Amino acid sequence: RHTIALIFMGLIFTQCASGQKDKSTETTTKPKLQNLETAYFASGCFWCVEAIYESVIGVEEAVSGYSGGKEKNPTYRQVSGGQTGHAEAVKVYYDPEMVSFKTLVKVYY
Repeated sequence: RHTIALIFMGLIFTQCASGQKDKSTETTTKPKLQNLETAYFASGCFWCVEAIYESVIGVEEAVSGYSGGKEKNPTYRQVSGGQTGHAEAVKVYYDPEMVSFKTLVKVYY
């Protein structure tokens, strides 16, 4: 099974929306997602990126979380405040027969 390497673009430590609840990384994988390809996209706001990818045909799920950084289990407040060195990131589970990685990158831009 081929997993796409991490892509880090647009690393910005700003909040997308105020008043959002903390959202930690999902650590379990649903059985239906195990046979799909994955791609990672980092941005200044994972909620915005997650919402866009969830609307793409061929994307089964987009999961928000953090990448890099020095804290093991950072809070949203720590990450968005630039205190940990993490990037807000989204793990995209997709069916390559329905949508290509190239298309996912185009959606990102």
